[in-house]
Parts: sequence; structure tokens; C-alpha cells
Amino acid sequence: MMTWSVRSLEMNPSGMNLIAVGINHHTAPIELRERLAFTDDETRKFLRTVCDGKVLAEALLLSTCNRTELYAVPASDEVSADYLKDFLVEYKGARKFVERKHFFSLWACGAVKHFFEVASGADSMILGEGQILGQVKEAYKLAAEEKATGAVLNRLCHAAFSVAKRVRNETKLTDGAISVSYAAVELARKVFSDLSAKRVLLIGAGETAELAAMHLREKKATHITITNRTQEKAEALAREIGTSNVITFDYFKERLAEFDIVIAAVANVGEVVSAKELQAAMQKRRSEPMLVLDLGVPRNIDPKASSIYNLFLKDIDDLKLIVEKNLQARREELPKVARIVQEELIAFEQWHNALQVAPTIRELQMKFEAVKQAELERLRHKVSPEEFARMEQLADRIIRKILHYPISTLKSPVDTSQTLLSKLNLIRSIFELESPASN
Repeated sequence: MMTWSVRSLEMNPSGMNLIAVGINHHTAPIELRERLAFTDDETRKFLRTVCDGKVLAEALLLSTCNRTELYAVPASDEVSADYLKDFLVEYKGARKFVERKHFFSLWACGAVKHFFEVASGADSMILGEGQILGQVKEAYKLAAEEKATGAVLNRLCHAAFSVAKRVRNETKLTDGAISVSYAAVELARKVFSDLSAKRVLLIGAGETAELAAMHLREKKATHITITNRTQEKAEALAREIGTSNVITFDYFKERLAEFDIVIAAVANVGEVVSAKELQAAMQKRRSEPMLVLDLGVPRNIDPKASSIYNLFLKDIDDLKLIVEKNLQARREELPKVARIVQEELIAFEQWHNALQVAPTIRELQMKFEAVKQAELERLRHKVSPEEFARMEQLADRIIRKILHYPISTLKSPVDTSQTLLSKLNLIRSIFELESPASN
């Protein structure tokens, strides 16, 4: 398998004219990333500014809570990575806060590789999270609508979508719960299989409870009841997930027996439900199984409840163990992801090489065709039409054989852009093609 050196991935002395600069969770803290965050409307305006102003020939801006990254094909040699960093900072009025040192810079294959890793979730703060692919697609949609993309970025984005699809289908990078709320819901689904028929009580309406509620809906749970110390928050969350089942905080304990799953996520309160209250609920249920998931810190459920027959109690430490196990499983998938990225990187580089060598191949073919026509024209009136046709066919066969090696050499894979440039210059020099090889 072809490999690139670190230098060939990070530097671009010639060849692919693609630059990526950005600020993300690897390079800067949240307070600096916020300074360079773009809304959709700001993104559209920025793309119009840089492309209409002839700064960039192509541009795509990806802005999320964890990153603002610009992928660009410069319109001139004067547009460098540092120029683009300064442009972003000035555009957002962040010169007092954000410096060049807070950015990363990548060129050519390095930029392509990074974009593939971003789209696949391999570069996310939460390894393997799926939301980033949708954000990449939205960034591409905005750029395409503003006519800011061209041959290179169009191909780059579709290749990145292919990488993400392969990672999803060929690895387990996105498998397993990686948040406590999601782990709780996944555990409930494993215990009861079909959540659509189970009655769920959600105690709390804060961020953790809200995430749990969203995951429950994703897993087809339809019978969700919410209770919270502040009734208005409970009702607001109920509306958000599309349910009208809300009970007052003072009354929910009397109805515990109705529920197959209880998720407690009340922050900074401590015990909300005692073992005695759960024991009474289980008696009313005639010991029908109940899963109780305690996401509170401090714990909301009396730990003694774990000894109640057919009541299965898991607290946040139990769930964190599940999350860490899943994260470790995802980390173990990274070598597979790297192989996919490498394969798609090679394919992209070969496509770009073909794009670069095409003009030279056309000129080479045109030059030999011109020589053929000139020489045959001298003989046209000296031979019969049948003999002339045979001579023309013979000349075509000879030209194809002569050009086979130089054209194959130009099309063959290279390990660096400098090697490709050397090939182009050599072929153009040998065959005396007029214009020098372009970048």
C-alpha cells in the first residue's frame, strides 16, 4: 500500500493546491473557539466575500461547537495559510483574543486526510459521534448553494461521505453508548428489548434528563411520563418530546408501581426515592420486573433498593463503566478507520493526479497527431486512397505504442506531489511541449 511521509502530508511544495486552516478542540479552548464560530448566515456571507473577492477559487467553511475549519483552493499564490488565518480572525473581529498559534495548518493530502477523519467521526471530541457527518453535509450544501465549490472540493466532499459510510459499515466506531444518558437508555432496551410497550417515568427535567428523554424517543419509547420539582420545566420537556404525561413531584411516588422503567436525574438533591417506597411499589406490581436507573449526583435512589426482588438498580458509576468500555471498543477500531482513510486518500490523490496530467497528455497526443498529419499529407497524392488509409492506420498504431509508456508513467501513482511535478517536467522536456507544467 502506498504511504506518504509526514512531510508530504503536511507540506505542499507543489501539486494539489488545497489548504486547510482551522481552530478546534485540539488547538484551542472553548472560549477561543466561540470567538470564531459562524452561523449559517455568516457562513454564506463569508463564502461570498472570499470567492467574489478573488481570494479563493473554492471554499468550504465548517463551523460547529468544537471547530471552525476552512478548506480552500487559493485563487493566487499570494494566498497562504497564514493569510487565511489572519483573514478569519479579522473577519470575526477576534484579533485581541485569537492568534495564529491557536490554528492548525494542513496542505494537500494532509488537508484531505484531516477532512476524511472529521467526516467519519475519528477526529471528534466524542470519538465516533455521528452528528458531525450531518454538519459536514450541511457545510457542503451551503458552500454549493453559494457556488463556492468546484472540482476539487466537490470531489473532496463526496469522497468524505464515502469514507464516513465505509467507517459506519465496516467498523464499530459508532457502536455503543458513549454518554451516561444514552447508556441508560441502551441498558433499558437490552433489558426489555421493545421499549414501545413499556411505561417510563423520568424524574427530573434538567440536561441529563432531557438527553435521556430524547434517546428514549429515538428508541421508540412512547409511554413516557415526566415529573420534576418545577412543574413548568416538566411541562416544557414534555412538549419537546411530544407527550402530555406530566405528574406533580409531590404525587409521583404514589404511582411508582405503574412504571416498568424509572430514570432519576435530579441534580444536587440526593435521595428522592427510598428503598421502602420502591418495595411498596414492587408489592403493588406483584414483583413484575422494574428497571431503576439512577443518574443523579448525589444518588437519587436509596442503594438498599438493589436487594429488592426483581428490581434492577444501576447508578451512574455502573453506567460510566459501560460508557468507558464502549469508548475503549471504539478506540480499538481506529486502526481499521485509518486503513479506510488511507485507501480513500490514495484514490483521491490518484484522481487529482489524473486531473493534473490530463493537459500534458492531451498536448502530447495533439503534437503526435500533428506530426502524423503533416507527414501523411506529403504522401497523400503519391499513393492510392486505399494505401493511404492503410498508412494512416499504421501510423496510429505506432503512435499509440510510442505514447503508451509516457502516458502510463504520467497516470501511475506517485508518493509525493514533487514526484508528479518531476514526471510532468521530464515528459514535457523530452517531447518539447510548449508551456511549462502547471501546479
